[in-house]
Amino acid sequence: MKTLITSLLSTAVAAVLWLVATLLFVSAPAHADAQDKARQFCSAYEEKSGYGCQVEKCRCGKTETELKRWKRKMRFDICACVNTKAYNMYLEKAEAEQNRNRCNTNADCSDGVFCNGEEVCRTDGQYRVNSSAGNGTCVPGEPPCDSGLCFEREKKCKVACEDKDGDGYAAMHCGGDDCDDNDPKRSPGNKEICDSNGIDEDCNARTVGDLDVDGDGFISMQCR
Repeated sequence: MKTLITSLLSTAVAAVLWLVATLLFVSAPAHADAQDKARQFCSAYEEKSGYGCQVEKCRCGKTETELKRWKRKMRFDICACVNTKAYNMYLEKAEAEQNRNRCNTNADCSDGVFCNGEEVCRTDGQYRVNSSAGNGTCVPGEPPCDSGLCFEREKKCKVACEDKDGDGYAAMHCGGDDCDDNDPKRSPGNKEICDSNGIDEDCNARTVGDLDVDGDGFISMQCR
């Protein structure tokens, strides 16, 4: 009988020792893994919010808020804890930022600037939201001018300078130096002709031509 009891006790002791060894060698990696995950979570939260986050044994303190918990068998749980006041400030800022781009109509999104395109309030698919500030999201518009040249004051695109008469000179109204873009005989570089028509052939008002029919070296009076 004593032998049987001794055998049973030895078996029980061996089982207890095996259980202890299992907890020591198996749960230790799980303990480290939980702490690593908690630290990674806190690091990501701090980068996003700008506020601190602590990895602690659960529960968090009275002035703290539990953001996430990692449960573990036979060991205390690990918690990501943050200061409650700072956390509430973060939530308020996040909500304000979220509502900033919320809208009901296109007018809610408009910044009044013509050259950067018309902003649109999108309420379809991924753009639909549930917010007190609106059920859509403001989406930037496309710039209206393909050339990138835009007049904000006039709210129109700058048209590329044209050369209607094909004389190689662009019209003055768009920045060129052709005083008459409908007449190829009037442009810089043309010879100024002295006549009674008063046409400015070289687009230079200071020149009048050098008519000297008799060849005496004196320009005709009609050119003065």
